[in-house]
Amino acid sequence: MQVPIDRRISTCRRSCAAMMLTSAMLASALPAFAQPREVAGRSRDVQQPLSLYLPSAVASAPLSLRENDIIITPALSVAYDDNIFRTIKGADGRTDELIVAPAVSARIDRILGGAQVTANALYGYEIFTFNPDRSRPRLALGARGTAGIAGTCSITPYGEYNRQRTDFGDLNAPLDNTIRQTRFGATATCQRPAGFYPLLSAERYESDNDGEFDYADQRTTSGIVGIGYRRPSLGQALAYYRRDDITRPNQVRGGSSVDRAGVALDRAVSPLLTASVDVHWLSVRSDDPLIEDYGGLGWRAQVVSRALAPLKIEATAARSVVFDTLLTTAYAVQSSYSLVGQMQVNELTSATLGFDYRTRDFRAPPGGVRGGLEKDQSPIFRAGLARQMTGRLFLRLDATHSRRKTEPSIGDFDATRVTASAEMRF
Repeated sequence: MQVPIDRRISTCRRSCAAMMLTSAMLASALPAFAQPREVAGRSRDVQQPLSLYLPSAVASAPLSLRENDIIITPALSVAYDDNIFRTIKGADGRTDELIVAPAVSARIDRILGGAQVTANALYGYEIFTFNPDRSRPRLALGARGTAGIAGTCSITPYGEYNRQRTDFGDLNAPLDNTIRQTRFGATATCQRPAGFYPLLSAERYESDNDGEFDYADQRTTSGIVGIGYRRPSLGQALAYYRRDDITRPNQVRGGSSVDRAGVALDRAVSPLLTASVDVHWLSVRSDDPLIEDYGGLGWRAQVVSRALAPLKIEATAARSVVFDTLLTTAYAVQSSYSLVGQMQVNELTSATLGFDYRTRDFRAPPGGVRGGLEKDQSPIFRAGLARQMTGRLFLRLDATHSRRKTEPSIGDFDATRVTASAEMRF
């Protein structure tokens, strides 16, 4: 019997995708920015080490220890995803995709007039080979500088701009949205090798979405004031208060305020064990009387162990509130957990195995959550193999399997992605 041409094409493209990934056999330390958008999968609570608000050890290093440098990195990743639009279980229209994502990034470090300045830029393009009309560019720009003031004091202004596609996971549908994010601010501190020091920080964050999702646009003004204490034998601690004022320019009574007051600790318990913890009282109030306020503990704790060399184990847990979601017109209370093991197989090869788990409790007025969702939970399993082929060439092979379960169960899905990546560093 003659096989229809369209069926033969469909079969070929899937077998070709598998052949491309199998023949690549790639492995290395490719930065996350070179991956297609949905690969990361990890919540920002797990990813962001600076959520402790502790001054960076790099920022306080003597300028003589920082080199003038420029790094240019072209990269390429190829990813096969068996459910690109995160179609819900049992529904028709589950679609796979082969994503080819070339990218180039540059980073410049300079010492200018006694100030350490860093600038970085990335441009990439995600090519959807099965659905070409879904292809989108990615752009990321950033700069920061640290200048000494009055001996032990320093100020660090910074700015970022990102433009990228949002994850299909929240919408369970082939709906494209590009988010444009701008962030700028400054942090000032008088950190000393030992003793007390003050910390002040201010930041402005703005996000804009495509027209259909402009209800999620936000403007956030943040401020932090804190008193820290540092001693080499004990680590460092910071007592702080943080205030965030969030407005939704395209909503009536779309404003919220978030207050945090707590203590953050960071300590190297031993040469093989480091720990950090941030515990604070978290209070959220909304301008809309129909949106429930929230008050309770927030936290972020992380432990990194190298006791079982050559195995490195990293465990992280966090509780916070998030406003950058397309699902709700208000906010979500989010809990995130991560356990990652990384083994140095030999001098040039490493392997990674990890598990992430996230829950969200959506807070919104009646009808303010797409699909009427109340909660969701998302476990993600991932594995990776990395290898440095030469002094400049790095390869990597990653696999992730993600699931989502919602209450009510109208947004459940599962998806598997395999990604092969390569980069050259100049």
